[in-house]
Amino acid sequence: MPLGPELRFHERTKVLFEQRSYVFFGGSDYHRLASHPEVLRAAREVAESDGLNVAGSRVTTGNHPLHRQLEAKAAAFLGAREAALCPDGYLSNTVAVETVARDFQRYFIDESAHASLLVSTDCLPRDQVHRFRHADPESLRQALAAYLRPGERPLVLTNGVEPGDGELPPLGEYWEAVRHAGGLLLVDDAHGMGVAGPTGKGSPEEAQLPAEAFLQTGTFAKALGAFGGLLAGPSGLFARVVERSRTFTGATPIPPPLAAAVLRAIGVLQEYPAMITNLRERTFRVRARIRAMGLPSCPSPVPILSVTHRNEARNQRLSALLLQNGIYPPFIDYPGSPPGGHFRFTLSGLHTEEEVDRLLATLALSCE
Repeated sequence: MPLGPELRFHERTKVLFEQRSYVFFGGSDYHRLASHPEVLRAAREVAESDGLNVAGSRVTTGNHPLHRQLEAKAAAFLGAREAALCPDGYLSNTVAVETVARDFQRYFIDESAHASLLVSTDCLPRDQVHRFRHADPESLRQALAAYLRPGERPLVLTNGVEPGDGELPPLGEYWEAVRHAGGLLLVDDAHGMGVAGPTGKGSPEEAQLPAEAFLQTGTFAKALGAFGGLLAGPSGLFARVVERSRTFTGATPIPPPLAAAVLRAIGVLQEYPAMITNLRERTFRVRARIRAMGLPSCPSPVPILSVTHRNEARNQRLSALLLQNGIYPPFIDYPGSPPGGHFRFTLSGLHTEEEVDRLLATLALSCE
């Protein structure tokens, strides 16, 4: 798979591409916290005082005070009792499975789950891992009936938000399917934290799941604008992570400047909750206008918009129109994308109304 084009980000909503500036509706920095002045200041101050890296694992010499502060802050933000930091979001699912695997006997995974969830099951016995059709509770129920034996506990592994289009899988129905057997959901909420749910707690909040229904993994590299991952859940979780996860104990943790950046990013969202609610409202408005053009758009508050004409020539025309109108064309052909690829647009609260209207006018023109 080839690398993407070289881009440099500037002015918070733009990129430099081939020496020209374009409005950027791409990536996953949904609140543009990666360039927020207070977040940058927090990272800079800790870099100057404490350096860039702890150069050791948490169980040896790399346990910086900011790590525990961030775990407490992140758990409180998500409504969890405890959280454990992970080196990055991708590894958070491996840490999670290593931590809880021995508590379950059957594992059911959405066939479209993110690669990090699929890879996390490599440490499990193959005959105990079963796939079910994407976002299909009936398929999950059928798999449970076929494979779950009396006395066994099931773990369901699923995305909280589909990264390609913002779709929200039916977490509530998954929970209803497994709760009678002492089951649990492991929700990869990389694209939900900070945007899904009325207060940004993520897709479990959006689905109104009770705390006992799920463990939540995620990343600080998307809506929170920094880097690193976490696993959040009930009391006692952190001790189990340290005891059971070789990935956690063997890895170098989040660098202190980035931990400081995440702490401030969470603080910004807590101090300005309208950042979350306003982006949700914008997302619903834009999705309605896209559907009015005859293009599909799922009813999700997550600001990811998948657009494709399912025709190479028409997609190329849309790409050209976007460039002509000063918008970078974020065309993605990645595992899990629609056949032939799609334009994955993402909204932020910092895009101006003129920029959003320009995007929508360009999409409408491509439909003619």
